[in-house]
Amino acid sequence: MRTELRKQIFKKIKDKNLKAFSCFDFTDLAPYKAISKCLERLEDSQDIRRIIQGIYCLNIIDRELSIPVLPSVDEVVECLARKNKWIISPSGNTALNLMGLSTQVPAVYEYLSSGPYKDYEIYGIHVHLKRTMARELISYSEKTLLLIQCIKAIGKESITFNDVAALSLRLDTKEKRQTLKETTAVQAWIRKIIVLVCNE
Repeated sequence: MRTELRKQIFKKIKDKNLKAFSCFDFTDLAPYKAISKCLERLEDSQDIRRIIQGIYCLNIIDRELSIPVLPSVDEVVECLARKNKWIISPSGNTALNLMGLSTQVPAVYEYLSSGPYKDYEIYGIHVHLKRTMARELISYSEKTLLLIQCIKAIGKESITFNDVAALSLRLDTKEKRQTLKETTAVQAWIRKIIVLVCNE
């Protein structure tokens, strides 16, 4: 059973391309306690690495640099959200960084969350989850949410045509059409920029 469960866990990690994972990602395979015990053994055997309490990744070492290959902060936060059944969206400078509009690593990674206010330290980086109404997160697709947060982060008075052009390049035609449909009721100034971004 242990060997079979171990194989199933590794297969799911590969099939789902899980960069970070928790017990809750595998409860369809076996009861929680069995999964938890199996992950403990995998950590003891150094097959997986603990990132923070309850969150793991594969223990992969870069052969050239001889350093661990770790998931990004965003991938760890996504795992936390799955584990706790939260809906999240990057906000502020985190959204700009993920959309490619900023090359600076944020001093604080900020996310909107349907869960409680939470703070974490991941790789020594402060991560802040700010509670917001769930309906504000479920009303939009992931890319639309990210676009709205980028526009808010730049600000009404600061956004430029270069910003609009850069944002436009980050969305394909299908995403632009979906965004236009989803954002008819957003604030007027945000909608105006979205129309410019999504204008083919």
